[in-house]
Amino acid sequence: MAATPNQMATALAAAAEPAFADLLLAFVTHPQPDAEMVAAFRAPEAVGRVARTAERLLKNHGPLIVQAEGESRNAYNRRAQRARAALEQELQLAQVIAAGDAARATGRIDRGRNPAQRARRRLADMFPVEYTQLRRDEEGEADRLRREAKRARRSRAASRS
Repeated sequence: MAATPNQMATALAAAAEPAFADLLLAFVTHPQPDAEMVAAFRAPEAVGRVARTAERLLKNHGPLIVQAEGESRNAYNRRAQRARAALEQELQLAQVIAAGDAARATGRIDRGRNPAQRARRRLADMFPVEYTQLRRDEEGEADRLRREAKRARRSRAASRS
């Protein structure tokens, strides 16, 4: 009896680190991975580890794959570039899946890693009235500056004609 994708994902999550990295590289470099492996690597149980391992492998500047016996240097370089690109793509997909799982769990989408925006969002959540008033004041000031600049441009244009 074949293992289900959930069982495969659990087994992947429990695999030793070098074995998991090898499985991940084999998965991303395989031309047509089967549907069960795709589901296993993208399951919530394994997606975090996929992202961490892919990030670690990409930061390592060593070769991701070994040169095959009798393979030309150019063919090896092309194959290594395709492997790196596939790993980068899998990393991005894993991050999106992990963010979606986190958003589903918390009911809120994480907008990214920008600390200034996160702080602004948290302040807006903590002090909604003050934030709204401050934002309106700033928008009013921006509108006032735009009107002054427009008035100055018009007066300069009128003085030239």
